[in-house]
Amino acid sequence: MSKGDVTVLGCGLIGASVAVDFLESNSVSSVTVVDISGERLRLLQQLASKLSRTDPISGSKTKLVDKLRTVELDTVKRNAELSKLLENSDLGVGALPYGIAEEAVQTAVESGTSFVDLIHSWRYEKSSPLDAKAKQKGVTIIPACGFAPGLTNILAKYAADQMEDVDSVKIKVGGIPEVPKQPLNYKIVFAVESVLEEYTRDALVVRDGKKENLPALSEVEELSFDGLPDQKFEAFITDGLSTLPETLKRVKFMEEKTIRWQGHVDQISLLMDLGFFSERPVNLKTTGARVSPRALLCTLLDRKLAMHQGDKDMTLMRVAVQGRKKKGDRATRIHQFEMIDRFDSTTQTTSMARTTAYPCCTVGQMILEGKITERGFIPPELAIKDDRFDEFMSRLERKGLSIKEREFLAD
Repeated sequence: MSKGDVTVLGCGLIGASVAVDFLESNSVSSVTVVDISGERLRLLQQLASKLSRTDPISGSKTKLVDKLRTVELDTVKRNAELSKLLENSDLGVGALPYGIAEEAVQTAVESGTSFVDLIHSWRYEKSSPLDAKAKQKGVTIIPACGFAPGLTNILAKYAADQMEDVDSVKIKVGGIPEVPKQPLNYKIVFAVESVLEEYTRDALVVRDGKKENLPALSEVEELSFDGLPDQKFEAFITDGLSTLPETLKRVKFMEEKTIRWQGHVDQISLLMDLGFFSERPVNLKTTGARVSPRALLCTLLDRKLAMHQGDKDMTLMRVAVQGRKKKGDRATRIHQFEMIDRFDSTTQTTSMARTTAYPCCTVGQMILEGKITERGFIPPELAIKDDRFDEFMSRLERKGLSIKEREFLAD
């Protein structure tokens, strides 16, 4: 078993929750949090100073801040310093924005440090060199291991493994405000750059057993949840399948969709049509300054849609796998996982932070405890399987994530 020194890269809404969860873990001896913003690190220190953990043997309480170290660092410009931090860690965790996450993973591999990452930009065709290097270094690299993808991949693979013949995997997920408010009926619950990336990057799907790319925001459909009567939502194609098209090759139809309050797609499409998603700089008529519309949009949305005191979010998830228990069965069944998670008013933690951080941290803790021993590039749905699945789900339930599982005949 490792001695439990963890380094978390990124201290935003999700990274801070990742850090706190590791600080509360009895299998972790110290947590180093790295971020470019000193202010975010100071806020984390203030939070950790108010929280404590109880030793399971002695019963004594210690403040979480006693296990915390913060480092203000630009992980891109000062990569050599990042490498040294990771070399002295037993586990690294990536909670960085889209665009700089993959370089951090590469640094972890070179440093010989196992790493769990939240970003979902990985493709199997890119993983071979990384896999070979990680195996050479004797480390475990688990990509796309947050809420979606991550938890959703683990659930989809488990459900598919219960069937001999699988027709479809349909994943619908979203983090939204409990009460929709204009503009956009949305609140930023993770890095705004990553939100915009969801709306613009082509999405990998499976149709008739073949991989295809569809435009994000396409194939909009209406949906509802039994636990939210009289509430209507919409879901649209996004690029969240990650590694599932390779780990579930026998599935004929597979897609991931993002959930929002109704009308959101039309509002985002309007911003796109007006050119606000363009990265190409334009000259302002008033001052002559050159500005990237997308950079300006990021700034404005970050300010206007930030979570404030009193704001509450909720996270919706439905993972449905359809198929037959045995080949030749006439009865088609659906194995479904569903979750409605809400803002934690006691800890003032967003639902998106909880649902993203807890799967990531649970997998990381299982690596530290020697329960995940495979080396190389390991998708989360292959790391959490068999007996590990039951333990993983049990740990999430103890952390307060309630996921309902049911199986029923398809219409």
